[in-house]
Amino acid sequence: MKELTQKNIKILFSNLCCSKCKNDFTQESISIKNIEGDILICNLTCQKCGKDFGDTVLNFNQKSDKHNPLNIIDGPAPITTDDVIKAHRFIKKMK
Repeated sequence: MKELTQKNIKILFSNLCCSKCKNDFTQESISIKNIEGDILICNLTCQKCGKDFGDTVLNFNQKSDKHNPLNIIDGPAPITTDDVIKAHRFIKKMK
């Protein structure tokens, strides 16, 4: 497998930084846990402040010499207390 080089990481993470200390990510920030073809399961940790961003999934085309910067994809809104109450009522009715 073609390794993630510092150059690759600089390009991939050029739009991203640590949300806690605003430090840039380096090669040491990424720990590859598993590889399935072009899919890399990695752990991302800021090397300056130690914030752990958990596991990330990268689709890294190993054959390409050119890579585009990553963008943040927002997930769904966090659940609210009303959501929890509605779920509780729903489950209670199912009994």
